[in-house]
Amino acid sequence: MIEDSEVVFVLTMEDVVGCAEEMDIPKEAITDDIFYSVKKGVEFGLECWSEVIKTAIRAALDSPYSQ
Repeated sequence: MIEDSEVVFVLTMEDVVGCAEEMDIPKEAITDDIFYSVKKGVEFGLECWSEVIKTAIRAALDSPYSQ
């Protein structure tokens, strides 16, 4: 079981619906099939997730707040 404190990033159906509503798309339009397609698109978009993490680590280490 993964503890909440060990999770870096999570997107839920609620997040997807919220984005749709910001686009003036009703939540009813976000069916399970649409959600699955969005999930696959996000997974594809995060294919290079390790580079995103490395960039974030570098930025955090260079931040004056990390000193």
